Amino acid sequence: MRFRTFLVLAVLLTGVPVLAQQALQVQPTLETEQVLGTGPVVQGAALWRHPTDPLNSLLLVADNQTGILLYRLNGDLLAQLSEGVALGVDVQEGVSVAGIAQPLVLVANPTLQALVPYIIDPTTLEVSRATGLAPIVAQGFSPSTVALYASPTTGRTYAFAGSTTGALVQFELAPQSDGSTAVNLVRTLDVGGAVVSLAVDDAQRTLYVVEQNTGIWQYGAEPGDADNRVSVDVVTGGGLVQPLGGVALYTASGVQGYLLAVSGGENAVRIYERQPNAHTFRGSFTLVQDGGIDAVERPRHVVVTNRSLGNLFPLGMVAVHDSSNGAVNENFKLVPWPAIATGFPTPLVTDTGPGTTPDAGTPDGGLDGGSSEPGSNVPPPVNGESPPGYNEEGPNCACASASVPGVVLLVLAGVLLRSRRRPGA
Repeated sequence: MRFRTFLVLAVLLTGVPVLAQQALQVQPTLETEQVLGTGPVVQGAALWRHPTDPLNSLLLVADNQTGILLYRLNGDLLAQLSEGVALGVDVQEGVSVAGIAQPLVLVANPTLQALVPYIIDPTTLEVSRATGLAPIVAQGFSPSTVALYASPTTGRTYAFAGSTTGALVQFELAPQSDGSTAVNLVRTLDVGGAVVSLAVDDAQRTLYVVEQNTGIWQYGAEPGDADNRVSVDVVTGGGLVQPLGGVALYTASGVQGYLLAVSGGENAVRIYERQPNAHTFRGSFTLVQDGGIDAVERPRHVVVTNRSLGNLFPLGMVAVHDSSNGAVNENFKLVPWPAIATGFPTPLVTDTGPGTTPDAGTPDGGLDGGSSEPGSNVPPPVNGESPPGYNEEGPNCACASASVPGVVLLVLAGVLLRSRRRPGA
């Protein structure tokens, strides 16, 4: 009997290190209307957060048949922006355009063989061509994805663009005294294979590049950085499963936060620690059917924010692309960040602060702004009811796990030991 007890304990303890690498099943709470193009048309997405009314934030989706589609957070299609094919989109706040700090939208447009700039009007939510900034063109280069970068070192703004040939270019967007913006090619890299996604961690000065059929690479984002790179994860011998998709950053205080990456062959999004020198794999999640919303299948893109998006997503949001959306065209499924973060044995950080200023990695327990007091987990009600993904007690995880939480295993181990110490045993 004693041998059996210790055998069970050995099995439990050897399983503990694997628990942090958990596979969650999470139910989405909202979904967008279908895209306008038919077939596999979604090529990228980005989130613009409204500066004064987060509930009026927009999800921008690149549709390679109809252009850029603008969705409200409740999933409604607000508008369409079409000047040719759209293969990628990104948004950066506070870019000097026409002498004014504005939210800049940059679209990878192979029809025009350029990165096409737009401005969002926060009052009307209209998107229009940027004044004083012409489409960005590199000779012989056709962009397939794009990412904007604001350097914390110099304050300068840069645009990265990748292509299906493996070329990666970096432009500086330099404001001029007359209100115009000069564009200078400052760097060219050869990734090797097709570039399918880009993401930049401004605070950490780090660029992430997804190379199709290979994996995720980490580069320095400054134009003077060396061309050497570090592997984050790979297909062969790693955890990623083809086809690979987008990457996105959850940027909490300091170096806290996570890199999210689509692993399309397993219908999953993988989560890694954000620290550039230690991208520890924390686990993965899939979005499953909740009754009214179908499951995500064959995803290619992911969008995430730690910032509050009003009553619908007060503690951050994740949007995952769904290639197989029943009998209609593709769309995105939306889920509150806490529904994912609280599903892990060691919960992920939930921090709604700006998350853009390095603070030497000072730990703050994942609390907003590094506060020593936790904030409420219960957001304000919407029309007298808890917002999607929450109940009166806090985040409603609505998730299942492929493994048993570590706390449960420790409790079981304690029970077994106690049973061996009962009088008369």
